[in-house]
Amino acid sequence: MKSIAFLLLAFSLATILPVGCEDANYWLSQIKSDYNNGSYSLALQDIDEYLEINSSDTWAWNFKANLLRNMKRYSEAVDGFDQLILLDGSNAQAYNDRALILSGGMRQHEEALNSLETALQINPNNANYWFNKGMVLENMERNEEALQAYSEAAALNSSLDRAWYRQGWLLALQGSFNESLPLLDRAIELNSENAEAWNTKGLVLMEMNSTEEAQSCFEKATALQPSNMDYRDNLKKAQGEIENEPENMITFKSQPQS
Repeated sequence: MKSIAFLLLAFSLATILPVGCEDANYWLSQIKSDYNNGSYSLALQDIDEYLEINSSDTWAWNFKANLLRNMKRYSEAVDGFDQLILLDGSNAQAYNDRALILSGGMRQHEEALNSLETALQINPNNANYWFNKGMVLENMERNEEALQAYSEAAALNSSLDRAWYRQGWLLALQGSFNESLPLLDRAIELNSENAEAWNTKGLVLMEMNSTEEAQSCFEKATALQPSNMDYRDNLKKAQGEIENEPENMITFKSQPQS
């Protein structure tokens, strides 16, 4: 997984539910100040002080869990989401975010999948939840099920380029190049700056003996990410600058998931 997508915690006091306590308002002000200054440790202390006063505030537990995730204190972040779920068992986003930490940060894929299943029971029409389920299934090497999850995500949100891309990638990995290519094209149509999609399309075209088209794809991937050595090597191989000995052949490699 490329990385865990961190929930932006920009907020203003005007949007926070009012509490009838001056001390609580003081700690809310401190949380905002310390967080905006990048002092996450202090913000964590502030939110704990606030929760001592108002332990049933679901916003506060959500903030704390996401703050801990940003600090890479993953086990504590999961505990925070668990507390939020105890207070609000219908919070599908909490189950989803909990799953991202379990899979991406802690490599506990089975528990992450269970958490996503619950999120989808609550909200079965959320494309992002289906996409995240696909990522977890990929990590578990359950690729056929991952394909189904990505397909569901794309059906619910046809503009979700990542869902089209991951389908194309998995089909390419299986050797289904004719099926892969239109999915990669759709991903690129939606997001022409997806370097992974350009590179994967190049790999597919090489397998289909369309070397000139493949070279163009590798050029675009390299232009988007000049420091990526795999993309640069693939371009050189397509250009014939590296001999096509077995150890130098272009191959599909596992990719970090977004």
